[in-house]
Amino acid sequence: MSTSQLAAQWVSAVGSAGSLLGFAAYVWIMLLNRKDQVEVRQEQQAQGVTAWLDEGARHDRDEDYVLCVHNGGDSPVFQVRCLFSLPSSDEQHSVSMALLPPASDEIHSLPFGHDDVSREELYSAPAVPEMRFTDSHGTHWGRDGNGQLHRLDRRNVRRKPSSDGGEDAARDDSEWEQAHRERADAPREGSSQGDSPQDDEQNRRASSQA
Repeated sequence: MSTSQLAAQWVSAVGSAGSLLGFAAYVWIMLLNRKDQVEVRQEQQAQGVTAWLDEGARHDRDEDYVLCVHNGGDSPVFQVRCLFSLPSSDEQHSVSMALLPPASDEIHSLPFGHDDVSREELYSAPAVPEMRFTDSHGTHWGRDGNGQLHRLDRRNVRRKPSSDGGEDAARDDSEWEQAHRERADAPREGSSQGDSPQDDEQNRRASSQA
């Protein structure tokens, strides 16, 4: 076999290998893009799940204050848990729902009225509910007191949560609850028992006027 024929065979072999590598790279990129698109869709749906405290009259309710939980996505979410506290109290309030349907609002009564809490306190930063929920793919999400959404696990898209509470549906909120309780207690450290932020403000004004 001549030198030119050997060279032609090597060029052909290298070209075939390059084509295979190029095709493999293309397939890999397409798979990554598909995974990214799924995660983006999941996050977009999770962004529509929010909660806030509000006046009952704004939602045609007789209660003074209510907790509003909203799912603006097109899929249900599961195991919804909301934690919140008030600046004038060291009590941690919790509201749980097994299911929040798509494109829906759930209104829950709160165990306090106008005499217990002021409108300003209701809309203060400590009263912003923290949330945890699981989407229809079984991915766990959290929303902190600043309203920021974050994924609680970085595993691949999983099966839907099992109705019998199996491994896919499991979510441990114990550490989150403890951390929230400690944050709720922190502003009260160093204050006299029973004092509220409103009392502290009144005391400062009285001292300045004296």
